[in-house]
Amino acid sequence: MTLRRRLFLLLTLSLFLPFSTLAAQSLQQNDPAIWPEEERAFYQDGPGLLLTPEQRTELRSFNPEARAAWIHGFLEKDPIPETPVNELKEGIERRRLLVRDQFTSPQDGRAQLLFLLGMPYDRLIVDCGSVFVPMEIWTYRLGHTGPDGKPLERQLLVYLPGPGETYKLWTPADAKRPLYKEQIEYWLEQWEELRGYITAVRFDIQNCKEARRVDEVTGIPGLTGAMPSGNYRIRPKDASDLLAPPADLARWAREAAQTEVPASAPPLKIAAADLKFPSREGQRLVARAVLTVPPDAGFQPVQDTAPSVRLVVEGLVEQEGKPFEEFRVRFVLKIPNPNDPEPLVLAVDRLLRPKTNYVLRLRIRDEGSGAEAKLARGFRVPMEPTPEPLPPGAQGGELVPVTAAAGPDSLLLLPPPDEVLMGLWRTEALVTGERIKKVVFLVDGKAQLSSTKKPFSAEVRLERFPTEQTVRAEGYDAEGKLVAADEVILNQPRGALSVRITSPAKGAKVGKSARARAEVVVPDGRKIQSVELRINDEPVTSMTKPPFEAQIDVPEGDLVYLTAVATLDDGSRAEAVRYLRSPEYVSEVEVNLVELYVAATDRSGNLIRDLKQDDFEVYEGGKKQEIVKFELVQNLPLVVGVLLDTSGSMAGAMVDTQKAASDFLRSVVTPRDRSFAVSFARRPRLEMPPTDDVDAVIQAINGLPAIGDTALHDALVHSLYYFRGLQGQRALVLLSDGDDNASYVKYEEALEYARRSGVAIYAIGLNISMFDTGLRGKLSELAEATGGRAFWSDKPEQLAAAYKQIENELRSRYLVAYSSTEVGGQSGFRPVEVKVKRGGVKARTARGYYQ
Repeated sequence: MTLRRRLFLLLTLSLFLPFSTLAAQSLQQNDPAIWPEEERAFYQDGPGLLLTPEQRTELRSFNPEARAAWIHGFLEKDPIPETPVNELKEGIERRRLLVRDQFTSPQDGRAQLLFLLGMPYDRLIVDCGSVFVPMEIWTYRLGHTGPDGKPLERQLLVYLPGPGETYKLWTPADAKRPLYKEQIEYWLEQWEELRGYITAVRFDIQNCKEARRVDEVTGIPGLTGAMPSGNYRIRPKDASDLLAPPADLARWAREAAQTEVPASAPPLKIAAADLKFPSREGQRLVARAVLTVPPDAGFQPVQDTAPSVRLVVEGLVEQEGKPFEEFRVRFVLKIPNPNDPEPLVLAVDRLLRPKTNYVLRLRIRDEGSGAEAKLARGFRVPMEPTPEPLPPGAQGGELVPVTAAAGPDSLLLLPPPDEVLMGLWRTEALVTGERIKKVVFLVDGKAQLSSTKKPFSAEVRLERFPTEQTVRAEGYDAEGKLVAADEVILNQPRGALSVRITSPAKGAKVGKSARARAEVVVPDGRKIQSVELRINDEPVTSMTKPPFEAQIDVPEGDLVYLTAVATLDDGSRAEAVRYLRSPEYVSEVEVNLVELYVAATDRSGNLIRDLKQDDFEVYEGGKKQEIVKFELVQNLPLVVGVLLDTSGSMAGAMVDTQKAASDFLRSVVTPRDRSFAVSFARRPRLEMPPTDDVDAVIQAINGLPAIGDTALHDALVHSLYYFRGLQGQRALVLLSDGDDNASYVKYEEALEYARRSGVAIYAIGLNISMFDTGLRGKLSELAEATGGRAFWSDKPEQLAAAYKQIENELRSRYLVAYSSTEVGGQSGFRPVEVKVKRGGVKARTARGYYQ
């Protein structure tokens, strides 16, 4: 390019850019997202779909006064003036309520179809996560019949193109490639290329029973419809006209006004909803939604050990009509004083980009009464914050974590994606600057591996079973000087604060020295400040991170005791004591209370709920024990974990599986209980940690894809670890349709870990052949050894019945506790047997426990 042409091009661009910038600014300033809320909602949340493209363009060109007048005129113009009501306004309101009941955002393509066409005659969710992206097939009846006398129908397909997108209506212009997962797309390409040489059934048809239905709805068989001859057999079906504005607005209004409105939740009054921008975090501003809930809002306190008001705020931030961020914040609040008119004030903070337009959609729900409110607001984030403190008495919501700043020469050890790790872990250290030339990785203070080039990563070896460990990365320069370091604590138990001494074992003989070790359960949101070991109340050592262990000298004398004192960052403390030596007349002041949860059934398997303490006998190691505590556990707090198989073999069953598990949780978990969810395919994944927010757990398990191998043993150990530190009645509900083929842990090890956990396992085998004695034997043994029960289901639709039986049993077991006569002695497994004196009644509980 010559110099003259370059100068001409630069001059042309310099003249054009100001105009393009002004045009972009003008378009952004007239973005419907920042119109007054009623006008924004008209344009974006349904009614705007009734306008022609020309009307929508014209509306965006008006000034604010003209725009408001135009919208008012459109809504007030009655298309059927001879009737006493305005069907257009009535139809718009009813369709809006229908959309709000079904979908979070009216921008979703499914919500747009619902607004324009109403409820479909049939809605099929294609449950093939290993083959297709999320998709649904909707069927509408046209209101008249064909030559055969059957109602004429119109089918369409909506799909989710990818993360950060909304569902959209499929059209032939999209082709079928976006509907398939990447691996299946590749296989179908090979299948079509070799179709004249192979006779195998198409891969998508082999793995998804709805694949032929997708062919029918789209009019394209397979990936492209290619034939062996090189021709194509396609009859694409275009349903894009269904999203066009109605040609006959009066007819649409008449039909929409007949829409059945779903029953709505009781209203939750919100006195005010304000948006503030109080501060900056890096390149983003804090956008704070401040919600004022008056005392008469309609909430109902939840009666727990400490009665409280529990409000959940679910939010969606949209940008340019697409999801930008979803979040969920839960508030547990003190019950307002009825004589105090002060409202509850909630604050929810998000980090958003300056000079950008967004739409915020909120659903505020009271867990006690079920009352809810839905709000939406479009806004523009300013360039600079306006510093403003939280209103007096405001309760802070979930804050977006601030990213740690990196210096010129720094090292950051990436935390693991999971809270529970065992075996091998590939860890990586992010290094900035030029000084660090080598990174050494240490586990519990012992160097394992080093890396001398980027990326600085290593596969460190952890304990075979989950245990608290510290992984540290140290960065050194070329001369071997330490430049920076970072560390993470793995597998830290969470729950009520407690400390226990795990070594030396109770009753063990010790010499002049011993290895002492303590384990601490830490409440959520707290950190360990120190763990101190003392001998006869004299400090020996103090530690700030696990493993909390040290070699200690044991002094001479008849009375020697070890004390472990744990102190948290808030000053709270807990301690445990173990006698290392004691005279015969001094015994360790520790009540060895063994608690058993027992299910009693008759010969038909029906639960028996009217037994008394005298009806039970307990034997430990063959010796009869005295029962000191007894009750029916209908109302005792429950901790229940749901472990769901999401391997590829579950494709086609996930929708029914997730619905059955969700219904079970919603029915069995009360405000006093806690629940969590873990899924597993090739590796286990924590979907929701233990919480008393059952809706959060239900949301976490809905929509899980099914793909990959089956790491059943690893998932079992992984899930049981989350019960550590959680007291009360504990149960894990495991569902799987196939045997293990990918675990690090062997079955015998998983079984031993299950026995030690003290958690009842309820196993559900889905579509497992009677001849698959291996998996059936595993699930039965796991259940029997832990006091649970195994169930077998041939079809996903039958799962609800199995979950119902589990629910009934969890609320119908007996708590039978005794003080073991085997004080001290050797640690290890202690067999337990519970018998019922009443004839024909069988007791089922764990076969024993570990001391």
